[in-house]
Amino acid sequence: MEKVFEYLKRSITIAWKTVFFNFRQYLPFFIAIIIVQILYGMMTVSNDNNNHVEYQHVMDQYDYHMVLKGLNDDQARYLINDEGAVFKSDIVFNVVHSEEYVNHFNGEKRYDIYLFFINDLKASLKRFTTSYEKELAALGSEGTSFTKATTPLLTFEDNERANAVTFVFITLLLLAVCIFLLTSLYNIRINQYKFQYGIYLTFGADFKMLFSTCFWELFIIFVVTFLPSLGVSTLISWLIYRSNGYGFLFNGLSILKTFIFTLIVILASCWTPMKIMSVKDPMGLIITEDNSNLVTSPMRSFNIFGEKFPTKYELYSLWRFRKYNLQVLTTAIVFCALFIMGLYMANIYTTDLYYPRPQFEVNLKESGFEYDEIMSRELYAMDHVRAVEINDNATEAMDIASHILIPTKNVRPFKNLVRYDGTMFDTGGKSYRAANQVLYTAMSEEQLQILEDYDYVGDLKTVLEPGYVVVGDAVSNVPTFRFKVGDQIQIAVKTGQIHSVDSNVTGRVLLKDQISFFEFEYLTFTVGAIIKDIPSGSTPIFMNLDNYKRITGKTPKASSFNIYLEHEATPDEVNELYARIRLWSHDYGDVKISNKDVALTNFVAHDKHYNELYVAISLMILVISPLVWFFSQALYYGKREKEFNILQSLGAVAKEIRQIYLQGGLSMAILSLIFSIILSYAGSYILFYIYNVIMPYFTRENVRYVFYMPWYAILTSIVMSVFCGFFSTYLPYRNYYKNRYSLENGGAGREFGADE
Repeated sequence: MEKVFEYLKRSITIAWKTVFFNFRQYLPFFIAIIIVQILYGMMTVSNDNNNHVEYQHVMDQYDYHMVLKGLNDDQARYLINDEGAVFKSDIVFNVVHSEEYVNHFNGEKRYDIYLFFINDLKASLKRFTTSYEKELAALGSEGTSFTKATTPLLTFEDNERANAVTFVFITLLLLAVCIFLLTSLYNIRINQYKFQYGIYLTFGADFKMLFSTCFWELFIIFVVTFLPSLGVSTLISWLIYRSNGYGFLFNGLSILKTFIFTLIVILASCWTPMKIMSVKDPMGLIITEDNSNLVTSPMRSFNIFGEKFPTKYELYSLWRFRKYNLQVLTTAIVFCALFIMGLYMANIYTTDLYYPRPQFEVNLKESGFEYDEIMSRELYAMDHVRAVEINDNATEAMDIASHILIPTKNVRPFKNLVRYDGTMFDTGGKSYRAANQVLYTAMSEEQLQILEDYDYVGDLKTVLEPGYVVVGDAVSNVPTFRFKVGDQIQIAVKTGQIHSVDSNVTGRVLLKDQISFFEFEYLTFTVGAIIKDIPSGSTPIFMNLDNYKRITGKTPKASSFNIYLEHEATPDEVNELYARIRLWSHDYGDVKISNKDVALTNFVAHDKHYNELYVAISLMILVISPLVWFFSQALYYGKREKEFNILQSLGAVAKEIRQIYLQGGLSMAILSLIFSIILSYAGSYILFYIYNVIMPYFTRENVRYVFYMPWYAILTSIVMSVFCGFFSTYLPYRNYYKNRYSLENGGAGREFGADE
């Protein structure tokens, strides 16, 4: 133990002196570790507050876990009297509330019973499911059934676990970003001090020694910055969450989480650079001290061009520093791209928050009724009802061996659609593409209200006219078509077949076989409107009822529908409307109504303030970019000062030295402009593809997020990159100019600037 304390004392003392005696050299690491701690501190504090906000919202709205609807007298009595409990320990729920009503369709009394589970929630729910529900089913009369609905109060623990999984995933992403940041900074430092590390290795330093030195230096910085960083992250979180109405929560575990997270970042950031450095050839590191840019090698002297000395040689030989330039550009601009991606995440969150979702789902199948004009008038007369959407009015094209033909000019490049050669259709000399990933949907005038929520061009009402359709512009949420109002498409209706097709094939192969072996009648339709942002697992094509019957051979049913509410409806207003709709449903017999809790979910999401959190994190990440630029370039040009002194001794004047600096700054500014646009676009498109194409397979919800690169974010990223690319070179020049007595720097002894 004494040896351990001695080792710690010695290591910390040496690291402390190294860091603070060379404070300017380690200043970027202070800033970087502060950013790491603030980022993760914000994340862990916000996660605790989000769980707190969600729980408080749910508790405000619900005092019961489950409601059983449509119970008869015997079933209601069984629950109210809790006849399933023999001993006190058997009691698993309390009846919070009961409602009695008369089914106007058959005159029978029915009951809705609201239950709050006590003791261990999982155990109580399991016993209720295995015991009580079986007894309730036995007490039910023939031809009747009850339904049960749970509330977010019951599923809160599941949501909390889901939030924990999300938090872990975000932690891993943030861990990767932070390790990349510190590793990049240390690689920059190593790159400029290879000679020094070469000496260390020559005198016997190994990985253990190098790693220990690196770790304790960063650990000292970590300890010094920990409490101030945690205070700043807590303050930012407080500013974000102070307005949620439920107070601000600070969990002491946030301190431990942030400490462990930063420690892992430091360990990982030291491990890789030092591991690589420990296996380097010492002599190879030592000779890299020669940073001359005059001649790349004796066989490749640029004197053969006869160009002006030394600025042209400097420009021609920029290729020699290509690895360094590429490293600086990609490292610094990656953080600008992450900044834009963070703002895109904020946009995705906002889009999801205001995305039109149905509040209620109504099922009429067991009642024997279908949605009609009378129901429509009754529902729209209720406060906050905005639109009613029929569920059973759509058919997939591939399910009925149908497809569409689109002129090639209306298909975006590089889209994987089947080429149609016109074998069985008079193309009139036109080139077509065929697609069967299409969804045919019947529309009425009332249903047009649903489409008005989206971004569209043209006239939606044309869909009610013969020969017109309204179309989406995408497949799997990726823009695929470039329609204009008035364009025409062909819809295939199967009329016969020459040969059967393999039932095991799908996709393009299936479509090709169907075109080859089936007979089709092609109906021409004019595009009356194009919807730009509608979800599109399959391309939606909307048409009137007659066209729908002709193409699909089906008559749409209206036995279930969704009810959309006004966006401003509060959870309390939704609950009042829910009670009114259920009361309305009694006039139609056995009607099932499901509350999707959309309003509550949106209110919770709004108070989680992810939008502000993403913006704050994005701004913190953006700060990293100038840190990388100026740290790297300051070391790079500081190391080249001796080279510039040699140039002076060979006859270069101050103006020419300045030109070397300026042309380096301009070249980096131009390259940073190009790299910034490329990386920002690539990063945003990756997010676009993940959320539009990949995520629907896991969430089972198809939401379309428009590709988003805000002009202000792009402009900020470009200005930041160009500014840093130029001034990270210009400022070292100003520093060099101040220290202009070249003799003191080992030069020719002439005052720098004398010949300007």
